[in-house]
Amino acid sequence: MIDWTYLQQNFDWLGHIIEAIVMAAIFALAAALLYERRIAILLGLAFAAGHFHGREKRDYEISVDMPPPHLDGYLMWQWNWDQMTDFWPAALVLLALSFLFYRR
Repeated sequence: MIDWTYLQQNFDWLGHIIEAIVMAAIFALAAALLYERRIAILLGLAFAAGHFHGREKRDYEISVDMPPPHLDGYLMWQWNWDQMTDFWPAALVLLALSFLFYRR
């Protein structure tokens, strides 16, 4: 039996990394219809990073009941630990992958 609570509490960041890579791959496949493969991969990685930033920014805004226009949501150093560990590990992996594909 898998202890999903333990995984959620201790490895949530890994799930976000996997989700980001899968999301980037799906977007890259769609972009490959219009762009060369390397550019499509870079577009997919950028899309996934932007998605995670937007999602965690929205979660922060909701958690602190921030009134519009939500500009203070961009102050990522004010996010709580869970929001930081959801965004930054995935963002760093996506950034590293984008450097890898860009340099080829």
